[in-house]
Parts: sequence; structure tokens; C-alpha cells
Amino acid sequence: RLVCLLSDAELRRLLTDERVGDWQIAVLPLKTNRSAQVSFGVPAHLGQALKGALEMENPTRIDLLTCNGQIMLGTLIVGNVWGLHAPITKPHFWRDLITTLGHLRSLRLQAFSITTGKGQKQDLAAMGVTVFGHNFAGLSTTAIHQALMPNDGRLNAFILSPTSVLSHLWFLLKLRFQRPFSMRQLPDSMGFIRSQSLIITSQHPLESTLDGQTMETSEWHIEVRQDAAAVFINKRLELSTEEGDTRDSLRTSHLPNLAASRMLRDRPLPFLPHAAEADFRELFLTLRSNAELSVPFVLLMILSTLLASTGLFLNSASVIIGAMILAPLMSPIISLSMGIVRSDRSLVQPSLKTLAAGLSMGLVCAAIFALLTPLRTLTPEMAGRLNPSLLDLMVALLSGVAGAYAHAKEEIARSLAGVAIAVALVPPLAVVGIGVGWMDTATMLGASLLLITNLIGIMLASSATFIMLGFAPISRARKALRLSLVLMLLVTIPLSLRFDRMVDQNAIQDTLSRIAANHPEDGILDVREVILSGKKPLIRLDVRVQQDWNETMMDRHKARIEQTLGYPADLEFSVVHVR
Repeated sequence: RLVCLLSDAELRRLLTDERVGDWQIAVLPLKTNRSAQVSFGVPAHLGQALKGALEMENPTRIDLLTCNGQIMLGTLIVGNVWGLHAPITKPHFWRDLITTLGHLRSLRLQAFSITTGKGQKQDLAAMGVTVFGHNFAGLSTTAIHQALMPNDGRLNAFILSPTSVLSHLWFLLKLRFQRPFSMRQLPDSMGFIRSQSLIITSQHPLESTLDGQTMETSEWHIEVRQDAAAVFINKRLELSTEEGDTRDSLRTSHLPNLAASRMLRDRPLPFLPHAAEADFRELFLTLRSNAELSVPFVLLMILSTLLASTGLFLNSASVIIGAMILAPLMSPIISLSMGIVRSDRSLVQPSLKTLAAGLSMGLVCAAIFALLTPLRTLTPEMAGRLNPSLLDLMVALLSGVAGAYAHAKEEIARSLAGVAIAVALVPPLAVVGIGVGWMDTATMLGASLLLITNLIGIMLASSATFIMLGFAPISRARKALRLSLVLMLLVTIPLSLRFDRMVDQNAIQDTLSRIAANHPEDGILDVREVILSGKKPLIRLDVRVQQDWNETMMDRHKARIEQTLGYPADLEFSVVHVR
């Protein structure tokens, strides 16, 4: 048994001795052997470490890794892999994150060529690569579930290859706050290689660190010497007694492909992701199909408008929801948004034609339905679409984001029905048509404002979402986005006025609710409606009384209400007799 009080450098020289396999090695802590302490789980207290070195019975046969002929006690780091080689839960995480934020513009991917022990070669672009024998010596034990054993005859390499600054920050935050990731489902920015040996080459010399020592080279040869030494491993590392996975592994297929790598490497990392053409070829085929005017689109447009009109006259929310699900208008709008951000006329022109045809058909169908129906009563479902506010614009923007994301991500496309319900394009279109059939200007204008708000909000939000997802550089879509933003700002003006009116109405209702039951002898008040259209607000109230209602009681209520509000108001009382 060899009890060593050696620095990392001295311990490396010891481990290169040909007789190392015959020794049983126990390491004691020093300020100069931090790598050995981490790798072998050496207690920081000398007395505790010495006691363990003398009392432990059986050493563990471990592999020794070499890099360019030099023994590796811990980790080889090539490039920038912060977040992978140190415990992400340490208190200095936020300090290091702030430092990273200060150097965002300098983050870049480097071109690497990696060859495994079986001759598999991978050319890729990455921020950095970290190589180690087992996870408690290299990758933070808080970051991964599975144990990477020190005696399986394999080295482990993690490759950090984000496609944008945003994705890199998201990766770091996920490491900090989420549970440890599984080796079977790696984060999008990370690749993994397990092999008996590894050759890493770069196009030009890069700075790397081997167990904390800086070196600069363009080629790293890492090899595994299986069961080369017998070392006393501290019990707190809890080595598994089960036989681990000794198979080679190459998990890099989810990293940026060759086309994306060529576009990203050797230049500052973009803030937003850039998708390669192959990544969204399937999406473009779907969007081009959705942009074309077809028989199914026409049939669904007519049916959804007639169903929405029926639901509006019936004042039935469930029927209107059914019309929202049937409505096909969302598809050409999303296609138009992609055409705008890509400046693709072959996508913009058919989308505009299909959208215009759909709106025209809906308007005509709703107007004819209103003319043929003898009913002329404005139902609450109709009235609810005549006074849009900034909240309706918020719904349109959020729905546009959800719609674009659902189209871009095939795995969540089933959520499109929910998006259609949320944004509700057909009901306001049907109300506009009903207003045309009735020749009611107020109905036409109110519902038209909601329809325009939804259209502009969806297009602007979905365009921005496609840019965020990397389907187009913002420079290409700048003019179209400016126009959409100007249109949205113009729509925001009347929406803001209506929102202010809504706030005032709520303030009046809240104020009156406080005094509603203060004078039960004159009746208990229930505010039914507040209308702010003239010089004085019109307030409709229900008065619940147990005795006969008289004008004196009404005058007292009116005086108290106007005194509470601080200004005169027109009041309409509806008396409800209760027992």
C-alpha cells in the first residue's frame, strides 16, 4: 500500500511508472493536488483522509486516461464549456453567469474533427469539448442522472454546440434550475461520445486546460489504459457494484448539421437561432399547401361562417366555439406571416388571395344569413364583439405566437384547434356580415375593429415568432415588420380609448358595489350595466326591495350615488320585489 502526499504533477509522474498496476495507492490532500482530490474523492481534512487510507481494505481498479501522452487526473477542456465542468449549484453560479453575459458577443463556435476509437469521424462546430473518465471527476454530479464509472474502459466526452446566444443561456438556466438530465435525452445543445480513444483536431491552435493547466495546441489524442491502477476511492462517491455500459456511443445527430455548422462556425454566435434550409423544408411544403385556395377551404369557410352566425343569433357559446374550430382562416395567415419574414412572393401572393377570398365569402354568407333571418335583436354574444380593447390585441398576439410555434413544431400541431378557439376570427367576421345585412353602421365598425385587430396581431406575432425560431434573419423582414408594427400602432389608438372606457366602467361598478347595501331600507342595489357614451354616464341598476318602491327612495339613492361618484349620472332603476 502506497500512501501519497504528492502534488498533481508528482502524482502524474508516479502513475506513469510501469509498476503502478502492482501498487495500492491512497492519496492525501494538499493544496497542490486538487485534481486528484476531486477525481478520487479525497477528503479535504488530512486526518480524515489518512484514517481512510489506512482503514479501507480494498482498492478500486481504475482506468487511467492520457492526453498527448500525459496522465489525466481529472478533465480536459477544449474551448468554452462553462456549466459542464463545475457544479452548477455552487454559489458563484450567478457571478459566472453575469460574466458570461458580458462576453456574449465574443461567443463563437469552432470547427472540430473528432475521431473515435472505432474510426468514426465527425466534423462539427462547437463551443467546446470536455473529456473525462468518470462524472465525479469531470461533469458536475448535479447535472446528470447516470453514473459514469472509472473502470469501464471508456472515456466520456461532452460537446457543447449551441446554435444561438439565446439557446446557450437557456441551456445554462436549465442546468441550474431543472432536475439532472438523462443520458438518454440530452439537451439540444449537448452531444455525447463514449469511446476507448478519441482524437480531437481543430483548424488552428486553441487554448485548452488539462487538470487546470493551460496548453495551446490543435490536436488532442486521448487514450484509455484500462484497469491500469488500484486506488482507494472514498466511500462518499458511492461507486456502483453493477456492471456498467461498456459500449461505444456517438450521440451527435441532434447537434447542428453540417450546413448549419458551416454557417455558424468561426463567427460570433447569433443572438437568435438560424435554421438551415433542410430543417424546415417540411414546414414550407405545409405552408405552401395552406396558402392555396382549395375546395375544402371554401367549404369550411362557408360552413364555419353559417355556424357562427347561427350561434350568434342563438346566443350560444358552444355553437360559436364549434365554428371557431371549423374555421380555416388561421392557415393562410400563418403562411402569409412566413412569406413576409422570408420576403417570398410565391408564399405571400397565394396567401393574400386565399385570405381575401375567405374573408369575402364569410362576409357575404353572414350578410345573406342576416337578411333571410327575421330576427333583428342584438344578442349578448354579438354585443361582446363590438367593443374590443387592448386585451383583445393581447389575445391576438399570444395566439399568433402559439399558431406559428405549433406550425413550426410538428409534435404540438394538435394544439392548433385551441389556438383557433383563442383568437376567434370567424365570429367577428360574422358580426360584420350581420351588420351589413342589417345596414347597422355601429355593428359593422365595432366588429370590424376586432377583426382587423386579430388579423394584424396574429400576423405581427407569428412573423416575430418565425424570426425567433430562426426561419429568417430579421434584416430580411425589417420593412414588412415595420409596416405591420405601424398598422398595429394605428389600431392601438381606438383600442386604448375603449380600454380606458372599460377601466372607467369597472371603477364605477366597483365604487357603487361598496355602497350597494349601505341603506337596505331604500333597497339593495345591483349594478347591471354602465354605459359611457354621452356627457354623463348611464347606469342601469336593479333595486331589491321588500316594500313598495317610491320616488323618494329613488331620489335618495340618486343623491347618494352622485355624491359617491363626484359627478352627475343618468340612472335607470329596475325594481325587484323580494320576500
